[in-house]
Amino acid sequence: MKRIIQLLLAVVITGVATISCEKAASEKEYGFQKIFMPQAIFKSGGTSNNYPVPSGTDSSTYNYTVDAKEKKLNIILGAAVSGTGNESFRVDIKVNNDTIQQLLSTNVFDAAVYKLMPASMYSLPSSLEVAEGSLSGTFNLSVDIAQLKLDQYVGKFLLLAVQLANPDRYELNGALSTTIVIINVDALVIGPAVNITNTYILNPGSPFIASAMNGSRWGTLKDWKANPAALSHGGVGGFSLDGDGATMDLESGWGSPLISNGKLYQTINLPAGTYAFDPSGGAWKWQGTKDAAYVVVAPGLDTIPDYSQIVGNTTVMYKQIAQPQPLVYFELGAPGKVTVGVVVNYVQDQQGIKSTKVTLFNYPKHL
Repeated sequence: MKRIIQLLLAVVITGVATISCEKAASEKEYGFQKIFMPQAIFKSGGTSNNYPVPSGTDSSTYNYTVDAKEKKLNIILGAAVSGTGNESFRVDIKVNNDTIQQLLSTNVFDAAVYKLMPASMYSLPSSLEVAEGSLSGTFNLSVDIAQLKLDQYVGKFLLLAVQLANPDRYELNGALSTTIVIINVDALVIGPAVNITNTYILNPGSPFIASAMNGSRWGTLKDWKANPAALSHGGVGGFSLDGDGATMDLESGWGSPLISNGKLYQTINLPAGTYAFDPSGGAWKWQGTKDAAYVVVAPGLDTIPDYSQIVGNTTVMYKQIAQPQPLVYFELGAPGKVTVGVVVNYVQDQQGIKSTKVTLFNYPKHL
């Protein structure tokens, strides 16, 4: 990781120096030795000072390290000097909350999703010293992992403006002396997703396949289990073929009977790890449920519980069906079987769900 950061700093410094050589003498801002933060231009190329964390989806682009013992997320920041300076320098490190408040108040960032990082969550060194002969140095913004995992930050982005100040040598590049750190909480806590659907799920959709049909529209899903209640269309159910294509489909009304405790599910075997299941493939093709229905993940079971046994059941993970469908996350401490599926209780007329595919994700790197 240190080698990656050193290479990054070298590339940025070289690029800045090259730009300075191409300017007229009166415009050679970087011809003078000026201190800046490479992270202020790392992702945007100079269009903003935004620095997303994580910056990528694989090990070569992670811009943080994890201290498992101290339970800290260490975000890598730094300072560098442009031009030909090779003397040692010291610079203070500060936080500028006014900058974040202004960005939120002017709607540069949506205040409903983006939040100022609370002071209790992080720590920073007060200063950075760069040794003689070195053009750059790094420091860490250390974030408490336990606080990062609090429910109030699920689906949120945390903002912090980290600023260099009061150098004892050289001048600051005012435009590049502040970095807006933007933490994508879900991407860190859950980690980058790897789609493993086709490895473990049979008949995952796009399109779905029927094992039996009753007429030209209604059928039964191949490789999925349906209880008798879900077979509501003359002995078949869970599959339809209509203007939306071949879909996973549970409907009541419009001439079809009600579905009391209807289940569609599949049992798979997974290695230990962190996962998420989504039967909607990101969004239901159609979702018109009036009675609450649920996506369910049941580790260690060959089926999913009855509808009346879902809410409050601590042995399973579940989410109420909605549009778009939230992922159902789950962890396995050891390899084992897991049953994934949906359960509905359609006692009102004209409602249902329709999906073009299901997805299963693995999160190999997570907090």
